[in-house]
Amino acid sequence: MTMLFAPAGMGPIELKNRFVRSATVECLATEDNRLTEEYYKAYERLAKGNIGLIIPGNYFINSIGRATDKVLVIDRDDVIDDLKKLTDIVHAHGAKIVGQINHGGRQCDPKLIGEEPIGPSGIRDTLTGVKPREMSEQEIEETIRAFGSAAGRVKEAGFDGVQINGAHGYLVNQFLSSRTNRRRDPWGGSLENRLRFVSRVYEEIRNAVGTDYPVLIKINAEDQIRGGVTLEEAIETSTRLEAFGFDAIEVSGGIKETGFTTTKGDIPEDLILSNMGFVKRLLFRFVEKKLQAAAEFKEGYFLPHAAAIKNRVAIPIISVGGFRRREMMEQALLQEQADFISLSRPFVRQPNLAKQMEKNPDADPISCINCNRCTYEITVNYKPLRCYYPPRKKEGGT
Repeated sequence: MTMLFAPAGMGPIELKNRFVRSATVECLATEDNRLTEEYYKAYERLAKGNIGLIIPGNYFINSIGRATDKVLVIDRDDVIDDLKKLTDIVHAHGAKIVGQINHGGRQCDPKLIGEEPIGPSGIRDTLTGVKPREMSEQEIEETIRAFGSAAGRVKEAGFDGVQINGAHGYLVNQFLSSRTNRRRDPWGGSLENRLRFVSRVYEEIRNAVGTDYPVLIKINAEDQIRGGVTLEEAIETSTRLEAFGFDAIEVSGGIKETGFTTTKGDIPEDLILSNMGFVKRLLFRFVEKKLQAAAEFKEGYFLPHAAAIKNRVAIPIISVGGFRRREMMEQALLQEQADFISLSRPFVRQPNLAKQMEKNPDADPISCINCNRCTYEITVNYKPLRCYYPPRKKEGGT
């Protein structure tokens, strides 16, 4: 048996192999906050594909924190039955499932949420031009309680654990980053103060789910923008997260403001330009080379960061970011650079990928070419989760 298919524990969770399906925006919920049959079918395909742990993406804790359209807002109890149906489907096929909860903060679109977004500080997003309103003390406390309530609903729905999204420029990441958190009160300034928000969120979640329920977190090893989270800070943050009591850390990087630094690979220029007017097209051409350089694909692009963090903590480390060859995955595990291998885009294209790899130990079946068409279509155009390569021809086209 290869390391990839060796069972392992993640806190109290026992997983049948080392594959994790990293949380991915689906855009498969209805406008009235219900899960669809397409959503259930997508996760049944993943569960049948022999993935050890499946993490559905971005259950937003309240409406002002909703950063994407057609996703679930988990701010009331009537979502529990829909989520219970999901966990039953996944468990029926022998997989484990952890629900990811999130708040978009300044990365929320004012048109989508119908009001001004909030954040730790009023720092404008240079990509979208959106400037959030600085959160009041009361809003911070309300948001912390909302995280706890959301985690309680995740547990009641039968999930095997809960994951906080503290990466990719969302609210928890915004509090951790000195670029977006410039507060001069106990919530900002030193790293200790910037950690206060996630510490309180963790405590509130523990109050809701108890001491034995698995609580995971996804963090940025680097924001990959000036003034943002650095690897040195991420290492120190990880040691503190372990001390708080987190059961595992998923290591990622990049924020929305920096383009495709999270999902490195090609930039789907045709899709981007199709959404732009003349002036924005000119501006895009001006920054295109810089964006391409930041998005340059290198296999396992966050693995060195995960290894550096794993060297300092004892809890399991999940590495995500550009794994494409079995050899690199196996070596990452054998060399103790990571404990679990997390994939997103390859599982979008091939939900049965883990099963394929188990059946043929000599094969490298991943066919994802990192075109990022799925990334753009889902997160920008709010189209449903699927692989968008090759591009579909227009009617009447050649």
